[in-house]
Amino acid sequence: MPRVFSQTSLGLSASTKMRTFAKWFGLLLTGITSTLAATVTIRTTSGRLNGVEEDGGKSAFNVVQGHRESSLILLPTQSELNVNALQRFAQPPVGALRWEPPVPFISSASSDATKLGPSCIQQFPNELSIQLFNNAQNPPAENEDCLFLNIWAPSTSQGNKRKPVVIWLYGGGLTFGTGSLPAYDGTSIVKNQDILIVTLNYRTNVFGFPSSPDLPLRGNNLGFFDQELAMTWVQQNIANFGGDPTQVTIMGQSAGSASVSSAIVRFPKNPPFRAGILFSGPPRDLLPTPSFATFNQVAAAVGCNQNPGPARLSCLKRVPAATIKQFINGPGVLLAYGTPVVDNITTFTNGIERIRSGDVAQVPVFIGNTQDDGSLFAVGMSNLTAFLETLPGQISPDLVRSLYPGLNDSAIVAAAGRDLSFTCGVSLSAAAFVEAGVSVFRYEYGAVFPDLQLFPMAGAWHSSELPELFGTFNATTATPNEVTLSKTFQTVVANFIKNPNTSPAPNWPKYKPGSNTRTLAKLAYEGNVELRNVVMAVESDSADGPCQLWNRFLDLN
Repeated sequence: MPRVFSQTSLGLSASTKMRTFAKWFGLLLTGITSTLAATVTIRTTSGRLNGVEEDGGKSAFNVVQGHRESSLILLPTQSELNVNALQRFAQPPVGALRWEPPVPFISSASSDATKLGPSCIQQFPNELSIQLFNNAQNPPAENEDCLFLNIWAPSTSQGNKRKPVVIWLYGGGLTFGTGSLPAYDGTSIVKNQDILIVTLNYRTNVFGFPSSPDLPLRGNNLGFFDQELAMTWVQQNIANFGGDPTQVTIMGQSAGSASVSSAIVRFPKNPPFRAGILFSGPPRDLLPTPSFATFNQVAAAVGCNQNPGPARLSCLKRVPAATIKQFINGPGVLLAYGTPVVDNITTFTNGIERIRSGDVAQVPVFIGNTQDDGSLFAVGMSNLTAFLETLPGQISPDLVRSLYPGLNDSAIVAAAGRDLSFTCGVSLSAAAFVEAGVSVFRYEYGAVFPDLQLFPMAGAWHSSELPELFGTFNATTATPNEVTLSKTFQTVVANFIKNPNTSPAPNWPKYKPGSNTRTLAKLAYEGNVELRNVVMAVESDSADGPCQLWNRFLDLN
């Protein structure tokens, strides 16, 4: 029987079609009632998780340990052979612990609750980001006390051998996001692939990446330390859920993918994972000089007018989180948070060079981006000159047009944004990993389905692969090909999780950069959605032509 345990600024205006999409993007699979039976207890370093064993193997419920609030949301999941638990892994980062590295939550007490934990405090750049990425019809509660993780595990009836584990890190530009979104429900992939999945919350925006002169430089990238502590918790406890701590893969998309790359770079020895999956968020070099302007603006806005230092920080720690949230989500904020500072612990100015030299975790990587990663960010943008003015230096529009022949300026903005933010960084880092002797599987995802076309020329847009990965697509509007691709894509990803040094799909060789090899996997192009044909191997650098220009902004050493 399965067991249940208690415990980038988009700059867009929302259209009716996008709001329609948001309704399904956050939809939770319909729950099936079940009769609950025997009590089950799992011991962890942060407490005993009390739960129940299901009668008939028909459903499971998301549950939370150690949370004291009563206003959270019960989320039944449609699940067979599945257990889900949500566990506190750190002390509440509130009061004196605000803007401090996370402190492990250690307990031997029992906890019994049946509600999902809250998101960390969110900063959304506009209404569209809420509609698309916060389950807008029924958003998760938010609380500064938010450092929880979810665990989905197969029933032991599927076998007693320890199973591979994947840790999911969400995107959101390091300004918003939560592991509690229904879109990231792990039921489907766990059920279909017989692996464990862990989703977690980490602090974002001013609470997680404050860029504060009041803190030591190494105390600014708190969200990365949250992720690291959760990885440690997994190493210490996942065996109790049937997982193998020696077979942990970290996986993320967008800012979550950038978080994976940060972890790979900062763990050259004894990494708490054996592989990394990077969806549309490659490693990149960062400028060494931080900007404190936005933090100073927040301090002034909430009445903490002392000079930067301990006294101002003490004042800010006494300000209610709701007051800070209201300001950072209001008008007039200089910049959205989400840029880590270079601290030479979690981030570096020479990340690409560190990869080349092998001074990073020597783990296999699955890395790539979508064919139209820039389209979502370019809606309504047709002025190529204005786009280029946002970049340092002077770049000729005609030069850029020559790199994208046959496209109008609107399409060029989307394509250039894709290459600058995603494709060229993937190319640089994939080549660097290969140079260091690491196994690399590079892809470009090209699946386009009618129910995902939210705007003209949307294509395979940024994050459009996630409903297929998690199996949380809208079953009422999905085409048969979309249903098939979801199962295929889950299998491909799970194959890498299970054996990251072996090709995850037929016809997908390890990546070798250059024009004389065919190792770039074009995934789900031309309606090819079955495992036997989902990979079309093409010339390894065929997507990288414009990178001769954009790499100057990415490889700073």
